[in-house]
Parts: sequence; C-alpha cells; structure tokens
Amino acid sequence: MIYLNKWLKEIIAAINDLGGEGTLEEIYSEVAMTKSLDLSSYNWKSQIRKNIYLHSSDCDIFKGLPGSDKDIFYSVDGKGTGKWGIRKVDAQSSIFPFVLNTEYKRSNIHDSLGGNRQRGISSSRDNPMIFIFSGQGGKLYGYEDGWKDENTYLYTGEGQIGDQEFAEGNKALRDHLDSRKDVFLFEKNENNGLYKFDGQLTLVGYHFGAGPDKFGNSRRLIIFEFVRNENITVKTEEISTLVETDRLEELRLLATESSSSNTYTMKEKKQITRKRSAAIKKYALVRSEGICEACHQVAPFYTKEGHPFLEVHHLYRLSDGGMDHPENVAAICPNCHRRVHYGSDNVEYNKKLITTITTKEKLLET
Repeated sequence: MIYLNKWLKEIIAAINDLGGEGTLEEIYSEVAMTKSLDLSSYNWKSQIRKNIYLHSSDCDIFKGLPGSDKDIFYSVDGKGTGKWGIRKVDAQSSIFPFVLNTEYKRSNIHDSLGGNRQRGISSSRDNPMIFIFSGQGGKLYGYEDGWKDENTYLYTGEGQIGDQEFAEGNKALRDHLDSRKDVFLFEKNENNGLYKFDGQLTLVGYHFGAGPDKFGNSRRLIIFEFVRNENITVKTEEISTLVETDRLEELRLLATESSSSNTYTMKEKKQITRKRSAAIKKYALVRSEGICEACHQVAPFYTKEGHPFLEVHHLYRLSDGGMDHPENVAAICPNCHRRVHYGSDNVEYNKKLITTITTKEKLLET
C-alpha cells in the first residue's frame, strides 16, 4: 500500500470535494480554500502538478505499474487536457511508512516523501523525516558505517573533501531532536541496488574521527552515534523508576539534558538519553493532572500503581517512539491517541491539540 504524503491527501480531498474530477485550476482553488498547507514559501501549484503526474500512468514521468496502488489519478478527457479524476486509493492506515528489513527503491522513497536523491543524508522538505543511506562505496572516503553492537549504529557525516563540518545534512542530523524530525536508516543491497529499511534511530551523541578525503588527504570525520528508537522508548510503568521527581521544573531540566559530550561513555550516553525520554513523558503526565489534554476528560482508568492512565503523544513527529521536548508532547487518553493518528480528521485534531499545549505552556511560564 502506498504512503500518502500531505500533498496527495490534499489533492485527493480536493478532487472528492469537486465530485470526483476537476481541472487543475479547480484543484488549486480547493486546496487553497482548506488552508491546511503552507502555500507561501514555494511554488505550491507545481507541487500539486508533480504529485498528480508522479501518481498517474497517464503521465510520462509516472514510475510504476499501471493499475498499481501508486496509479492513483487518471486523465478524464485524455492525456494533456488537465482534467483529473481519482482511479483508486489504497492508503496505508498507519502513519509509519516503512517495514523493518523490507527493501525499497530509493526513487520511490523520494517520490512519495521528498528528500534529495543523491545525498547520503537526505532531509525531506515536505515531511518531518531525515533519511540516511549507507553503502559499501563510503569506505573509499574513510566511512565505516555500521552497527557497533545490536543496538548502536555509527554513521559517518557527509562531505567528501576536507574536514567535515556541521552544515546541511550533518547539522540536520545533529539537531534532529530539536527540529522534531525522525531519522530512518536504509542500507544498500549491492546486488540489486535496493535499500533495506533497518530501523528508526535517535541520536545519543557524536565524536570525531580521521580518514582520507576524496583526494586521499587526511581530514576530520564526524561520527554520529545512534540507537534504535525501541531501545530508548520507556514504558509507562518504567517512568517512576527512572525519574523520581514530580516537579515540572525539575522534569524540564532532566528532559533537556544533553548526552553529546565526549566526556561520557557510550553506556552513559544511552542512560542519559533513556532518562530524558522518561522525563519528557513524565512531564506531560504531570502537566495533565490526570485530564486528557485533547478531549479534556478524566483519564479512563487508573493503573495498578494508582496513577491516571494517559498515553504520551508526540505532536510534531511521525511516530511516538524516541524523544521529543516537553513543549512538544501531550498526555491524552487512548481514544484520542488513536484519533490523532488514524482518524479522518487527524491533521485538524492534532493542530487543535498543538494550540492547547502551546497555551498551557505559556501559562506555565507566567
């Protein structure tokens, strides 16, 4: 099943609102009226055209099989007429787009989700995602990407000439938690050219190494240190054992503690990262005072430890694994949590929740 990016969702909604078919100008007008997307920063009309053309076998740039789940749109009055209808939509029900150990064609990833096709670190402009691609070719430039152990992945930064700096992709990886972007690892199968999805990662730190550049000259390398998200995700019942305090001020300090210092061992970095994850979750739960921050109803039941049961939702990310920031999480009931991920109004419901949390945080600052 195809993963629908935000443009495809808006285009499909627009065509449905037009009765199942419409000209490009009519589709533009419908998308503009919803005000669901930021249409000010780039040529949004070209984004609409591109997404239609990439998902219609009636177009020359379509890459896929006619009748497949990627073949969504069709030309109503024939090729080149500019009037479009919906052929079929078999949207992926989960917002998490990749299956572990499954191989993907890189061009399909970028066609659906954005990102630069040529770079090892590819940050999507349209989605809160950063893709990192690893392959044997990197060894020519001193790259030694790979799993240090079953839970720790080392990834060499980008830049083939001279010392590597914290710019562009390297900066994006270093700051991915602050920018609220999820990191997805893909490793190349040299036999068929496809990329295997090897997990969603969270940065715990980095260090510097040395290696040759493109011309064989010695230079500084940035080595990023990642862990699998599932290895730092803290279950609700574990929170109290990792973080004892119930004071919001203290929880905020714990939740923003950095683990990137080179004075820490890898084990210590993982411990700090895990404690941060627990502190962020506990912060949201304490702030909620047992009331769902989405529907404002009392938590549906109490845990065996006597705590109101609410789930922690990450407001700006594709998944609820890994860490975020105290201002970017909400404690909500299981029903609202499913709605904000899978409901037909999930985008609007999440935006409303963001407004609620922003208001609460401002009140806490006064």
